[in-house]
Amino acid sequence: MLLHYIFNWIRRFQWAAVVGVLLWAPAGLAASGPSVPRSERPQILATIKPLALIARDVAGDLAEVRQLLPDGASPHEYALRVSDRRLLDSADIVLWVGPVLEPYLNSAVAGMVPGRALTAADLPGIVWPESSSDKAGVEQARDEHLWLDPRNARIIARALGQALKSHGLGAGAESVLAERLRRFEAELDVAEAAIQARLAPLRGTFFASDHDGFGHFANRFGLRSAGYLRDLSGHAAGARSVATLMGRTDVRCLVAEPDSRPERLQRVAAELGARFAVVDALGMSIAPAPVAGSGYAHLLQTVADGFAACLGEPAPAD
Repeated sequence: MLLHYIFNWIRRFQWAAVVGVLLWAPAGLAASGPSVPRSERPQILATIKPLALIARDVAGDLAEVRQLLPDGASPHEYALRVSDRRLLDSADIVLWVGPVLEPYLNSAVAGMVPGRALTAADLPGIVWPESSSDKAGVEQARDEHLWLDPRNARIIARALGQALKSHGLGAGAESVLAERLRRFEAELDVAEAAIQARLAPLRGTFFASDHDGFGHFANRFGLRSAGYLRDLSGHAAGARSVATLMGRTDVRCLVAEPDSRPERLQRVAAELGARFAVVDALGMSIAPAPVAGSGYAHLLQTVADGFAACLGEPAPAD
């Protein structure tokens, strides 16, 4: 047990060291580049934490990045406050997932001038998991938790970079932005490769979830969903679907989000004969990224940690 703990500790810090070595020189270059006066910086308003992490990684001190939803708030059920409307009015760029995940923002975005709102779900090239059907053959809604696939994060980062350039940052600042985008993608390449290698022994294993929101992560890293207790909109799954799930014997893990009721779900996991883990898909526990960037990669690594532990990551060979 002690050797297993030490191995995992070393592996986590090896990954961090690789990223640090890869990004050390460019980080110094970007830090020495021109800074944009605070009063002239574009204002980016990202609706949820994962998008804010990407925006901070990309923009650094070239823009002021704010997060609309407080940590812990559900984008499915949120209602705009007066203070939120002031933030929306002052933002130069509003970065959101889209109307399906965030219906509370539909009317506000509809009233914006074209190009001010950057809708991640509408960006060309966004990767979607194959649509699924329930046991009755009814087509399921599209999984909008698209930030859990690193390929989509790259697309969002590039689109945000183009949006920032349209605000006339200046030649010097544009070169810094280009360098930050390069570093973001380089860091993400390292993180994604590490996660692929780590989860490779678990490919094809089945997990269940309290909320059906992990399709993008599972699709990218070869995991398989056996079912869920709440659908993509957060409503309870049908009785037939739940009964089918509870009758399975190949489910190794039940994952839940931090706002779930762990006592009830631990009982469900016990009935399934599965492990239980809380996986934070919204990155609520992650602090804002430093100027050098690393927030989104940290989020992705945290999600991978939760799945690896819950699915039963193989112990390292002695």
